[in-house]
Amino acid sequence: MFALSLTLGAFGLILLCARLRVPLGLAIILGSAALGLGFGLDGARLARAAWTGATAPQTLTLALVTTLLLGLSALMRESGQLTSIVTLAHQMLRRPVATMVAMPALIGLLPMPGGAIFSAPMVESASGKVEVSRSLLSSINYWFRHIWEFFWPLYPGVLLAMALTRRAIPAWTALMIFGTAAMFIGGLVMLRGIPADLQARSAPPPPGIKRKLLGATGSIWMILLVWGAASLLARCGLDRVRPDALAGIVLKHGPLVFGLLGSILWTAWTYRISGATLRKAFCRPETYSLAGLIFAIMIFQHTLEAVGAPGRIAAELQGFHVPLALVVAFLPFIAGFVTGIAVGFVGTALPIVLNLVGTVDAAGAIAYIPLAYTFGHLGQMMSPIHVCQIVSNRYFGTTYGPVYRHILPSALITALLNIGYFLFLHRLY
Repeated sequence: MFALSLTLGAFGLILLCARLRVPLGLAIILGSAALGLGFGLDGARLARAAWTGATAPQTLTLALVTTLLLGLSALMRESGQLTSIVTLAHQMLRRPVATMVAMPALIGLLPMPGGAIFSAPMVESASGKVEVSRSLLSSINYWFRHIWEFFWPLYPGVLLAMALTRRAIPAWTALMIFGTAAMFIGGLVMLRGIPADLQARSAPPPPGIKRKLLGATGSIWMILLVWGAASLLARCGLDRVRPDALAGIVLKHGPLVFGLLGSILWTAWTYRISGATLRKAFCRPETYSLAGLIFAIMIFQHTLEAVGAPGRIAAELQGFHVPLALVVAFLPFIAGFVTGIAVGFVGTALPIVLNLVGTVDAAGAIAYIPLAYTFGHLGQMMSPIHVCQIVSNRYFGTTYGPVYRHILPSALITALLNIGYFLFLHRLY
């Protein structure tokens, strides 16, 4: 099983480097080089594959979108918009336990690194003076913040997964929204330990609260409005230009970029954000570090294609009768656990399993996408290096052990529900 061993070796090198605190982007580049050299690519062909991956329109778009997304999140935080959103939502929801769940879920609509630290005070405030274990509060904050990461297109990991699977937003959402429902259901298990006092209704909210909340979330609605309008215009124009021409590339990849730019301008104008604040939002090192990670991931994908690894692995697995579903679930889970980030498991494991599935079971390939993504997501949720878990545990003054005892049952229920979903889709297709 030469191809499988070599590919897993390169994959293991990436995970090992990440575990040893080598920057993930550099780890992926090293894994790409090891993969190419192991399969016999010379330096020129390896460099050509890397250049093709780094300069592809899809790669450049993903890097730009990632930068704009994180910049917008920083602007909303600096302007106080996020604080307003959370405060209004807290007034509108009448049950404290509902507020404890809704606050991290609401903040989870924006892909902020370590965003769990923003919702943590709201979860704590919702619990009031009622005695609730700090580990349970941290678990609720951490778990429900990430329920949208299956399909919400503002997450870089979701955008990358859509790009790798070549699925548009409506098709991806229809396929993956079950994962969000399953994770929400799994999370309800945690709420069994919530005292009855926190499940009682409070007084009705003041008049006009919904209108105020709608206004406070204007930056999100602006993205969707401009994005939708640009998509409609682009759909009309795509029929008149060559897809590989500059105009075709802009029409295909531009709508989301325009939506984000429109939202950034609207946010800056509405909240009178200064030039200094704008520069601060877009000059953070972590923003460009994540954008650089996108380039590394796409280089890894193009190297895989250049050496033909998926086809060779497929032939070997067919000969040894290794269950395909086991491979599809296992690789993303390990990648998610070690990297602790969605773009980590999407970029390293998804190209392998998707190409493998397309070769071994092309007719039922659609069923494997949610399976791979779900186990990758659960892997990152269980990761001790996930930034959100680190900051949430630190805020609530708890440790990994008690938190894992709360989230493990929820993760198991989520996994079982998604295995059932996989079996249903596989039978359907």
